[in-house]
Amino acid sequence: MSTHADQPEPVSEIAPPDARRSSRRRFFALGASAAAGLAAAQTLEAQRPKSRGSSPFPTGRPANTAADPSAAWSDPVLRLVRRVTMGMNPEEVALARRLGYAGYLDYQLRASEIDDTAIETIVASRLPMTQMPLAMLAMQDGNEVNSQLADATWYRATFSKAQLRERMVDFWTDHFTISLNKVGYLKLVDDRDVIRANALGTFPELLRATSQSAAMLRYLDQNLSRTPTPNQNYAREIMELHTLGVDGGYSQTDVAELSRILTGWTVAGAGTFAFNRNFHDRNAKMFLGRAFPAMPATATDVQMKAEGDAAIQMLVMHPSTAAYLSLKMARWLLAYEPPQAVVDATAATYLATGGDIKAMIRTILSGRNLMASPAKYKRPFHLAISAMRGMNAQVVNIRQARQRADQMGMPVFMWEQPNGYPDRVDWWSGLVISRWSYMQYLSTQVSTTTTRVDSMPFRVSDTADGVVAQIATRLFGGEISPALRAQLLTYLRGGAYSDARVRETISLAGSAQEYQWF
Repeated sequence: MSTHADQPEPVSEIAPPDARRSSRRRFFALGASAAAGLAAAQTLEAQRPKSRGSSPFPTGRPANTAADPSAAWSDPVLRLVRRVTMGMNPEEVALARRLGYAGYLDYQLRASEIDDTAIETIVASRLPMTQMPLAMLAMQDGNEVNSQLADATWYRATFSKAQLRERMVDFWTDHFTISLNKVGYLKLVDDRDVIRANALGTFPELLRATSQSAAMLRYLDQNLSRTPTPNQNYAREIMELHTLGVDGGYSQTDVAELSRILTGWTVAGAGTFAFNRNFHDRNAKMFLGRAFPAMPATATDVQMKAEGDAAIQMLVMHPSTAAYLSLKMARWLLAYEPPQAVVDATAATYLATGGDIKAMIRTILSGRNLMASPAKYKRPFHLAISAMRGMNAQVVNIRQARQRADQMGMPVFMWEQPNGYPDRVDWWSGLVISRWSYMQYLSTQVSTTTTRVDSMPFRVSDTADGVVAQIATRLFGGEISPALRAQLLTYLRGGAYSDARVRETISLAGSAQEYQWF
């Protein structure tokens, strides 16, 4: 091995204790660049005008480019990989480059055709409760059921080949939020049979499925609703949060009338949707301008339940639903403040296709739209999964890593309010230290029984330049700023070269402000 002064020391040499303490200080000092970017982003979010203009994103792109690395993201394919996956890795980038922008988007949208046997086999074997029928689930330890659901969510987000489906599962999980603390094992059934089954289908099918989900009905107290004093929680949220939006043109009277229409929609047994005619209000109703005539006592269960089916059909075909969902999806996939033209085009697609989710995504994620969009800030779940993918984590039991990531403030299925975890940079930008801490934790994992990050792929060329080149490829798809590249090289060369120092450099890259965005 060369002994030139600018070459690294042998890998086997370990830095002395005082040098390692200096490494830690340098680690957190260099990481301050992340805090500066986040603080700038938070200020810009607070100052941003609330109106939406036309393309190209007059209010969405932070004026301070230090807070938005997308100015240097010149490759449309890499832009797409960032937006439709939970995190870059070399395999995903290679696939996208081979298929091209349109081909890769089409591949991800056809999730049902993607062979995900490998990860589904792992989930089934390691987390058997996720495969259990409802009646059997009801007899299991509730804490373990909840843990296996959360573990499965992490496994799939990290290792599924259908990455866009995972992104949309994350979206719909928040859109139709259900707190695990309130419904327990019913959320596992909801995740499996409602959200995942319909994440890339049509919105009407998804809404109908969630409207008959025992988890949703119990979470919003619909199971307690009956005439003559119906509970209005679900009726309110299905309009305010699930379909029309708070400004979607309904009144409190419509909330009250819909709650009467939905009386009888309840939960039976271990958690099965049921219609109970004895709970149903058969009197005349008026909802969103449509009259629902009184029903005779001889009306069948099907006829009574059909009132609710008709009301839900009204909601899914309402122009306000098209506009509300289109804005929310465009914010999720494109920009915090998407151009009104994009929202309008997506709403038109919704109405023309009967709420086809894949068609809406195609409208939003045109190459022109995506290349004009600013970066978005990774929420803690997204950041943790992207690091797992970029660092090529090898997992035997994901629970410890998942629970460690919960310290960043976003444990899955634990948001208590019905509006879902916020998709806003200002909400998450105050948790920088916990982000750095997670990157440091993950990069040092060498366990063969839980999670292991193998540093050898980063050291295929065991030099500082080679390590940083691999970091740039694996974590950033090759699009890394010269400033960050120089910082990483300076840090890696600043002490005795060792596996520990390589891992610290990987951690530092994951803590850098430009890795916080996608």
